[in-house]
Amino acid sequence: MSKPAWTVGLVALSLLISGCSAEKAEEKSDKAAEIVAANDYVALGDSYAAGLGAGDYADSSCLVSKDKSYPQQWIDEKADLGATLNNACSGAVINTVATRQLTALTEKTGWVTLTVGGNDVGFVAGLQQCLLGNDQTCAQSVTNATGTMENTLPGSLDDLYTKIRTAAPNAKVYVVGYPHLVADPGSGTKCDLNDARRKTLNEASDTLSEVIAAAVTKHPGFTYVDGRIIFAGHEACTKDPWINAVADNVSESFHPNADGYAAYAKALLTVTR
Repeated sequence: MSKPAWTVGLVALSLLISGCSAEKAEEKSDKAAEIVAANDYVALGDSYAAGLGAGDYADSSCLVSKDKSYPQQWIDEKADLGATLNNACSGAVINTVATRQLTALTEKTGWVTLTVGGNDVGFVAGLQQCLLGNDQTCAQSVTNATGTMENTLPGSLDDLYTKIRTAAPNAKVYVVGYPHLVADPGSGTKCDLNDARRKTLNEASDTLSEVIAAAVTKHPGFTYVDGRIIFAGHEACTKDPWINAVADNVSESFHPNADGYAAYAKALLTVTR
């Protein structure tokens, strides 16, 4: 006696569904394998990502520190990475990262770190005015930089983060922020910068950090690492500074030293475990 037609139909449908499920499972397995294989690391950004301030540079253009930058110190401690590259360059702005550095990203990139934005807002010019000018010119220059932070930087960062995700769809991205450059006013530390100028600079650093952190929250898979917390108590003018004050090599001024970059790497290791 033959089976009813509806029974045969159900069996066929069951086979079809199980076949589709198997295909989908294979697709998911393939994608999972891709994500597992995505273990290459690329560092992006400006002088803070390059390691300027720590010495022993690989070249005279981008000034990437051979073994003291936070990307390299993180690589040295992080197990089971694939190919690694510090593609950062001193002086880089957001557009530089977008047009020259993202070419290193692929579907196999599983880890990305990024520090950028300070050069886009004229922060260096503000710092120069605070070092060489008076309180008024310091405040005015930093006010101009803060305006750029609040009005222009958010859109530029959002666009860059979108491009990073497109270029590295499987990557975990860690945006590493900037520290306060100098000890807070009233901290009992001695410094060539008076309290008014220190306050002005650190408030600008706060604005920059807050803008970058806010941009990060809009992008899944991105994590913000706050440089102000990492360097607290070790800014320039403290007893144990992790940031160079005015250095003999002027370009290294107000950049982390080797201890500062080691602190960055340690913090990065903590959040990437």
